[in-house]
Amino acid sequence: MIRAPHVPTSEELWNAVVGVYFSLQARNPSIEPGIDRLRRLELRRVRETRKYLIDTFRDIALGMPFLDSLHPFYRELIELMIDRTVYKHSLAKVGHATKALSSIYRDTILSIRSATTNYDIIRARKKFLSRVRDLIMDLKPELDFLKGAAVRLDKLPNIEPGLFTIVVSGMPNVGKSSFVRCVSSGRPRVAEYPFTTKELHVGHFTVLNDVKIQVIDTPGLLDRPLSERNKIELQAILALKYLAKVIVFILDPTSHSGYSLTEQINLLREIRSGFSTPTLVLINKIDIATENEVDAALSNITVIDGSIPIFKVSTINCSGCKVVIDHIVDNYVIPMLKESLSRQ
Repeated sequence: MIRAPHVPTSEELWNAVVGVYFSLQARNPSIEPGIDRLRRLELRRVRETRKYLIDTFRDIALGMPFLDSLHPFYRELIELMIDRTVYKHSLAKVGHATKALSSIYRDTILSIRSATTNYDIIRARKKFLSRVRDLIMDLKPELDFLKGAAVRLDKLPNIEPGLFTIVVSGMPNVGKSSFVRCVSSGRPRVAEYPFTTKELHVGHFTVLNDVKIQVIDTPGLLDRPLSERNKIELQAILALKYLAKVIVFILDPTSHSGYSLTEQINLLREIRSGFSTPTLVLINKIDIATENEVDAALSNITVIDGSIPIFKVSTINCSGCKVVIDHIVDNYVIPMLKESLSRQ
């Protein structure tokens, strides 16, 4: 699961610095001369402020995910949402800010230690805070970008690439989300209009006592070339490409989805030609489909691949959905487990 650190804006960071600096007060009354007491207080304030900023910069630079170390699915999914070049530049600039801060710190410590009057110490304090503020404000574009990126990263679905994964695909409004709700813990939004699913949703179920299966509801795909797909559709393509052990393609033989049978068959043909992953086809809405509509769907599917498993279901009441899962478990999950045990 990807989690991003808290990223403050430049204004938030500056206000925090002021708070840290002036929250530190002189300790118990001392008999030392006033200038020595002030010098000790300002040295302490500068050290604590430097520590706070270095910790903040490092938390951001090291806490944000390193794209090159991520699973390809997550890496490409993130790159759909944010500009990779700007992301890497922003992290580098925030990380390198510790060097500029160290230079400011050294100059200030020297000025305070060599000061001969209270006025000299206060002037060193003002210069330190001014330089720190300039440094923080110079990072404004990078902090704003990373803050927005962090918000997007925190909304990423908790997908485990290592689990056996069923990816549910098809055109908008054909019943993908309803199927996921029928067979798993996933609760994607279901509505009677297309493009309800705008991101990936994840559900799980357990078989054979403790084998966890992952089911992913994907945004609807349209019958058009890959180069013309938008970022919402490309999320589904990434799930098919990197995660799917089995693809469940849902087809609506009626006119209720708003897409013709020809369009849906063309999409199925594209998926079959683009991915070698085992695929099942679910003819959905059999509770309202006519016999002719179901027969037309069956004949068109078999033209693409006469061996492809086909199931008739109604996801509105989950009729036939358990049979689909039982088929997947018997034909794909159990063989995978047996192969895994044989390698041990």
